[in-house]
Amino acid sequence: MASQNSNIPTKILVIITLISLGFNNYFLPIDAEETGKALIESTCKKTQYPEECISALESDPGCFTANLTGLTRIAVEKSASKLVETLHIVDMLVQNATSDYPTWGSLVLCRYSYNTSVPQIQEGLQAFDQLKFDKSYKSVEAVKKAVIDCDHQGVKSLTQVNTALLRLIEDTMMILHLLF
Repeated sequence: MASQNSNIPTKILVIITLISLGFNNYFLPIDAEETGKALIESTCKKTQYPEECISALESDPGCFTANLTGLTRIAVEKSASKLVETLHIVDMLVQNATSDYPTWGSLVLCRYSYNTSVPQIQEGLQAFDQLKFDKSYKSVEAVKKAVIDCDHQGVKSLTQVNTALLRLIEDTMMILHLLF
């Protein structure tokens, strides 16, 4: 009889442990990456180009462990990187321009606009770090203006890169706006 009674607490302990594990796995996130992915998706659903937003943010592994503020910082960083990448493309086109003077002139104007935008977005990142989200927003908005100004030049070889930059900038602005 004593051996049966000593088994009961062990059985109860095993049952309680199994219930506890099941409870925790049901109500608590199993993986931080799943939580991060859910935040990326729910945030990007609030943007104009959700699929492109998700793709851009998921390309940075830091997004999977970031909160909304961290996710937004990464979006601004991605915008800054895309701006510099676009500037390099424009600069290459200026240097390799043919004898078509109007196109060359338009490319020079785009290069100037993007060149002046780089320090602006860098200041926006500094403002972000100081939790001045409205100032950061304005710096990203200035980049948007530069992209629109360049796009109005009508340089066909820049249509695709300008569109990609503009979409990323617009999504970043929408995400930034969630912070204030």
